Amino acid sequence: MKGQKCRCGFATVAERPRCPRCGKLMKPSEWPDEGKVLSFTKLHAIPEGFEDRYNLALVGLHKGPKVICWTSGILHEGDLVTIQERNGRYFCTLWTGLDFKMDAEQLKA
Repeated sequence: MKGQKCRCGFATVAERPRCPRCGKLMKPSEWPDEGKVLSFTKLHAIPEGFEDRYNLALVGLHKGPKVICWTSGILHEGDLVTIQERNGRYFCTLWTGLDFKMDAEQLKA
């Protein structure tokens, strides 16, 4: 995940030339597309521009900014999630940590 970070510690995924806290120049930075749910709310209406009901989660990136993400699932504080950006919106899903690697022989069995 790309964004901006200042020497004072302020970080954001938005492009900002100067830090809103201290006024110094921001520098490009990157963080893993994974984070921890800090807060979660279930929406009871379908947001405008969406076909299905989505919920909102506030996700903190490790040594990075906090990001508001849309999710179709139910999350809890402390859950680990992966984040994807689509058309300027951030979506998160529960991180399973599973890594499936199968070769052609395994698929035949």
